[in-house]
Amino acid sequence: MPQLQIKVPTLRRWGKKMAVVVDEAFFESLGSMDTVADTSNADIVWFVVGFEEQGRTARLVPRFTRATTLERAVEGLTAGVPVTLGQFEQEIRRRIPRGAGSGLLGASQETG
Repeated sequence: MPQLQIKVPTLRRWGKKMAVVVDEAFFESLGSMDTVADTSNADIVWFVVGFEEQGRTARLVPRFTRATTLERAVEGLTAGVPVTLGQFEQEIRRRIPRGAGSGLLGASQETG
């Protein structure tokens, strides 16, 4: 959020927009943000993407865009509900093949 609050006012003065790409899960965890009817009135355009897994690879797939002002974006970001640490760790474990990260974890524990 600090990057938005620092960069967007400058871009606004220059007549430019900020583009932000996020995944669907992150965007859905944000609080509601009022959108603007026309992009010319927006400060930020959110490009929301999904992931399509194909075997061991994944690709980004465009889902939708939302145009907002900086003020509405800050409200949405601060009103969001983060996932719990347990949910986050469980999802990471689900996505990493069994044993794939064991060497890395072992190395950091040895040096720590």
